[in-house]
Amino acid sequence: MIGLQQRHGERCKEAGIVGSDALVNAMAVGLVIELWRNSPVEDMHSSRRGPDDAAIFAESTALQDRAVRALRDENRATALIDFERHLLDRTRSWAGTGGKTLKELGYGHLGTYTRHVKDHTNSLLSIDKHTCVDSPLQVYLVNRARAFGQDHKGMPGWSVVVERIGVLLADPAHRAWGGGDRGKRALAEMPPATPPIDKLTKALLSAPFTLPREVLAWLSNHLLFCAAPPYGTSDWGTRGE
Repeated sequence: MIGLQQRHGERCKEAGIVGSDALVNAMAVGLVIELWRNSPVEDMHSSRRGPDDAAIFAESTALQDRAVRALRDENRATALIDFERHLLDRTRSWAGTGGKTLKELGYGHLGTYTRHVKDHTNSLLSIDKHTCVDSPLQVYLVNRARAFGQDHKGMPGWSVVVERIGVLLADPAHRAWGGGDRGKRALAEMPPATPPIDKLTKALLSAPFTLPREVLAWLSNHLLFCAAPPYGTSDWGTRGE
């Protein structure tokens, strides 16, 4: 923790995480990664009954919003326990699944998932009590976000991804599509429920999980694959182009 603390400010500036709102959003990304994304959810995702790419995208962004609220709560310990309960609720419908619950999506993985969430929540509660560094939970969670979610919603990199999506929609021949007629096919398969680009951009920046499931699936199958790192890194050149 002391080592992380020593370079925390410098690394935040390098990543564009500046200001209290940006720090809380980055912490929320790290919290979702720590408790949910890097967990047995990965095994669920690869199973026959588990969440598909669209559901993973939608649920992770919905959880990030909820994580922000938990981290801003005056009683953070209680809020983290409530967040744990939210993650473990087997009757709650996951975003982007058409109403499916953890009980359905996590069949065969419920025990390991529950242990993971509980164990990691307890670890975070312990970290939050550290006195060797200032803001220990911030230092830890922002580092997790930087390591595993630099381009997730809630991080500065997400706005770059959303901007790239707009460029791809405007140019089906853009090199980042990867050649061939992929861009034309993607545009031809655009669901009728897809909002106009300005409204789509607004939804992606603020609440992707509110988009219709068929739009989430289309974005996951085509746009996110081409616009988001690591897939698009070599085709887009320097960051933000």
